[in-house]
Amino acid sequence: MKRRQNVLIILFVIVIMAVYSAYEVNKPQPIDWSRNFSVDKKSPYGTYILKDALPYLFPEGSVRVSRNSVRERLRMGDCHFPETYFFVGMFFKIDQGDFATLLEEVENGNSLFVSADFIPDTLFSIVGIEEGKRIAQGKDYLRGFEDKAYSFASNHTSFRLRDSFNGEVLGYVNQVENPNFVKVPYGEGVIYLHANPMGFTNFYLLDSVAGDYYQKVLSFLPADENVVWDEYLKSGTGGQHTLFQVILRYPALKWAYVLMMLGGLLYLLFRSKREQRPIPVIRPLENRTLEFVSVVSSLYYKQKDHFAIANKRINSFLEEVRYYYKLRTEELDRGFIDLLSERSGVGRESVENLVNLIVRVRKAEHVNEEQLRELVKYIELFKTKS
Repeated sequence: MKRRQNVLIILFVIVIMAVYSAYEVNKPQPIDWSRNFSVDKKSPYGTYILKDALPYLFPEGSVRVSRNSVRERLRMGDCHFPETYFFVGMFFKIDQGDFATLLEEVENGNSLFVSADFIPDTLFSIVGIEEGKRIAQGKDYLRGFEDKAYSFASNHTSFRLRDSFNGEVLGYVNQVENPNFVKVPYGEGVIYLHANPMGFTNFYLLDSVAGDYYQKVLSFLPADENVVWDEYLKSGTGGQHTLFQVILRYPALKWAYVLMMLGGLLYLLFRSKREQRPIPVIRPLENRTLEFVSVVSSLYYKQKDHFAIANKRINSFLEEVRYYYKLRTEELDRGFIDLLSERSGVGRESVENLVNLIVRVRKAEHVNEEQLRELVKYIELFKTKS
């Protein structure tokens, strides 16, 4: 009865977990409105669509997603000249060593495209920009496409240009005096700075009004260059996760892991109730008679007391005769020989030889080794034939 009750409880728990798992899998997933700018995210502010669109915008070059730092890419030889280092995100925070290496690559003929809300002052000072400023209720325009204005958010960011600025304004907010997209030559390469990364997100790429903005922005870049999309500065070395991180990353794997742990816990819980305390093994007492006999006989043998050994063997043999054949052994005469031969099935001549040898040994005062061997031989021969 108790076992049946435990089975019913386990089945009930399994049904509850299955129903809850089905609910979790099929329920509507909440929309992720975070500004992640990740190529792996299909959320509104991810850049999954742009990643798939880049190969069509740069048909003469290759497009790769990099999850390594600039210096690591150079060490691995993952560079195809000429190339455009492409970054879209909220913060362009880069290590000084990587930044110096990146500028050196640009100076040698590569390009740098950065679209971010916050750009470090070190990069601003290189291209001749003081800082960014916010403009409320503005609209974005692109040079050569002034017939269309783009409204992305309530606040827009623009650059303040220094007198030393020797670049070209490609886009602006409301008027040319508020640039938000500039092109600056640097050595043999070019630096592009853009202040509206939201224009590259999934939400605005699917927007009926602003959906062509990213195409017009990227039309200013050479179509024959290789594009390296940087994901390292936003999410680190993505893909290099531990097994546990991968399990928790995907809802289906996470719930499978939770169910497995709950199942294991239930198994241990009910299994522990069924298991009894181990019963210690009590070994039976060993029969050490043979060992005792062996020790005693070896003692007699070492002392070369053949007479004592012979008498021990005779007494043992006669004890077996009394037990198995029910014969009296006080008188070892002809009648004894006849009865022993009849009851044992051994020939009378063999029995007579054995009994005569026993009588001679008993009457002797000394028994040598040869006589002892002969006695043992006749006794064993009798046992074999009987």
